[in-house]
Amino acid sequence: MDFHLGPHSYKDYCVKKHGDKDVLSLINRKMLIHKQLERPPRSYVVYSDLHGSYEKFLHWLKNGLGFFKISIEKTLGEKFDSKVLKEFERLLLIVNKTRFQHVEDFIESKVETYNPKDLFSDPVSEKFIESLSLLEKHGLSKKEIFISLIDLLKEVTRGDERRIIKTIPPQYLENILKLYSGEEKECFNGLMEGITSDEDVFCIMSSLMVKIILVNIFDKHINLGDTYDRGDGADKLIKIYRNYFGEKNYSSPLHYIWGNHDILWMGAGLGHPALIMTALRISMRYNNVSFLKRYGFDLENLKKYADETYSITPLNYNYVKANSFSGWSKDEAIKMTKVLFVLESKLTYHWLKKTAQENDAFGLNQELLRYKNLLDLFPEDIKEDKKEWENYLQKNNLLMDPYFPTLNKAQDYQLTNEEKIIVDDLVSQFTNLPILKEDLRWLFEKGEAYRVVDTTLYFHAAIPATKEKDMDMVDGRKGKDLLDDVQITVKKIGKKFFDGEKLDSKEMMYFWFLWCGQKSIFFCKEKMATIERTIFNKEAASKNDLTTHKEAPNPFYKNARDDEFLTKVLTEFHAEKVCMGHTPVKTLNQTLLSQTMPAFVIDGGASSAYGDKGAVLINTPEKSFVTFHPSLEELVKAEEENITPEFTTIMVEEKTKKKLRHMDKGYFLKIELDAINQLLDEKMPLFRKKYFI
Repeated sequence: MDFHLGPHSYKDYCVKKHGDKDVLSLINRKMLIHKQLERPPRSYVVYSDLHGSYEKFLHWLKNGLGFFKISIEKTLGEKFDSKVLKEFERLLLIVNKTRFQHVEDFIESKVETYNPKDLFSDPVSEKFIESLSLLEKHGLSKKEIFISLIDLLKEVTRGDERRIIKTIPPQYLENILKLYSGEEKECFNGLMEGITSDEDVFCIMSSLMVKIILVNIFDKHINLGDTYDRGDGADKLIKIYRNYFGEKNYSSPLHYIWGNHDILWMGAGLGHPALIMTALRISMRYNNVSFLKRYGFDLENLKKYADETYSITPLNYNYVKANSFSGWSKDEAIKMTKVLFVLESKLTYHWLKKTAQENDAFGLNQELLRYKNLLDLFPEDIKEDKKEWENYLQKNNLLMDPYFPTLNKAQDYQLTNEEKIIVDDLVSQFTNLPILKEDLRWLFEKGEAYRVVDTTLYFHAAIPATKEKDMDMVDGRKGKDLLDDVQITVKKIGKKFFDGEKLDSKEMMYFWFLWCGQKSIFFCKEKMATIERTIFNKEAASKNDLTTHKEAPNPFYKNARDDEFLTKVLTEFHAEKVCMGHTPVKTLNQTLLSQTMPAFVIDGGASSAYGDKGAVLINTPEKSFVTFHPSLEELVKAEEENITPEFTTIMVEEKTKKKLRHMDKGYFLKIELDAINQLLDEKMPLFRKKYFI
C-alpha cells in the first residue's frame, strides 16, 4: 500500500478491496476499525546509517535494540529491584538468541528464501530454565513470574488482543486470551494453578509467553538509510531486510528511507560508469571486499591492470583507509584503488560534459568547470621513479601523488583503450550480477525519499534551504513537492531499467546529481571533495577555494537547529516532529536539534569507520528514548554471558496521550471506514429486505 496516495485514491483502493465482501463482513470490519481508532499507538524503533554493520545490527535485534530494558523497567520497575529486572531481560534475550540463530544461519547460507521455523514449537536453551530458577532465588513465586510476563505482554501490545490473535497458533488461543484478559478470576486462577503446579509446564508456558512478547515488541521498524559502504556486510543487511521483516516471519514491517550511499549503489546498478567506479573505490578504500566477492565480483582484471600501470606503489597512502587487507596486499589495494580513482575522475568529467552539451538539466555546468580545473592540476610527463616523485613533491606541496600516466590534457582526459576494457568489464558485472541486481531492485521498490509516521517526518539527510530560513527551489520545486518528485522520479527510472528499457543520459545523470549535487536532498553541500581529499595536501589545499577539502554545507544544516525553520518544515509536511540520519552524533546535545521542539538526528555511527557505536530512537506512546549502543566487542561479550549490554538510555520527549485516530494509521483507517460506510449504504437496502423477514 502506497502511503503517498491521496485521500480520494486511497478511498477508491479500499472500495475496490472490500467491494466483493458481504454486508456481515463489512460490518465486522467496521466494528474493528472503530475499536482500533480508540487504541493507543504501539512502540516502534528508528535507526540509520548502518553502513554494512551486519554483525552489530544482528546483536541489536537480539537484545531488542535497548527496548527490553525500557519496557521491563516501565512495567515491573516499581515491583522489583534492578537484579530481578535484569533477569527478566535475560529471559527475553535467551529466547531471542535462538530465534535469531535461525535468521543468522539463513543469512550465511546460499538459500534465497527464508522459511522460518514454527516459533512456538522451536526449542529453547536450557539457560532459560536457569534464569527462571534465579528469579525464584530472588524471592519470586512462579505465579509472580508468570503474571509479570503477562503484564509485560500487555505493555508491548497495549491491550490489543488482536496482536495475540495474529501471532499465536489457534490451539493456544483460548487459554492465552483468558490469561491475557484476566477478567474471569476463577478461570484465570485455574489456569495459573495448572501452569505453576508443574515445573515443566511452568517453564514451557513461560517460554511461550516470552515468544509472544518478542514478536510484539515493535509495531514497525524505520530505517533511515545508508546500508552500503564503510562496512563489509551490506549484502547481508539487505538479505535481512528482504526476508526477515513482515508478519509471515513473526516480525514487524520495515519502512526504508533511501540514504545517499544507497542512491550511489542504485545509480551504479543502473550502469552509470562514474558511480560504479565510486562505489568500488569506496569498497576498496575500506577493504570492504568480502561482500563484493559474495555478490560475485571478479576484480582480477582490475588487479592485473593496476600492477601493469603502477609497478611502483604510489607514495600517497591516502587512497586507502583500512590497515589490513583480504585477498591482496596493501600495496595491491593502493594500486587498484588509485586506478578506480583515476577512472572515476575521468568518467565524472566526461559525463558532466555530456550532460551539459545535451541538456544541462541539473545546472551542472559549474561542476563541469570545477572538474576540468581540478584535472588540469594533475601533473603530466612525470616518470615512474620514486626519486623524481620526491623531488617534485618538495617543490609542489599541494599534491600528495604526482604520477598519473594515463591522464592526457591534450586528449581531453579520454580513457585509454586499456581503461575502456576495465570500465566495460566492471559495468557489465555491476549491471548483471543476479543477487546484487535483486538487492538493488528491492531498494528501488521498497525505498522512499521520506515518510511521515505518527505525525513524525522521517528523511535521511536534508531539505534544500536558503540562508533566509526558507526551503529552496530545485528545478521549480521545493519542500514536500521536491521530495515527492524525487521519489516518483527514482522509482520511475528504476522501473524502466528493470523492465529492460534503455535509460538516457539524463536519467543516468540524475543519480549522480542525487549522490553529490549541491541541492540534492541526499547530500546538500557545495561540493563533494573527492579529488581534493584524495591527492591534495590539506593545509596547502585550504588556501584555494578550488582545492580546499572543505565541503561547505547547505544552509539547511544550520537551519535545522532553528525553531523558526523547523516550524516551516513541519507545517509543510503536516507533521509535529522531525527525525533524520546522515550526520553521526555521539552526545545527546548533538542528537537534539532543538531544546524546545521534538527534532532529532539518529545516526550514531554504527560502523567501525564512524566510531563503532550507534544510536537508536525508540518511540513509545508516552515517551521517546534515545539508546546509545556500545561497540561490537562489548555486544559480543555481553551475549556470550547471556546478558543484555549496558546501554545509555535517555528520555528525549514526554508526549501527550494520543490514540490511533490521531496518527497517520488512524488517518488511513478513517478513509477505509468511509469506504466501508459507502459500500454498506449501497448494499444494505437489499440485505435488509432479505435478512429481516
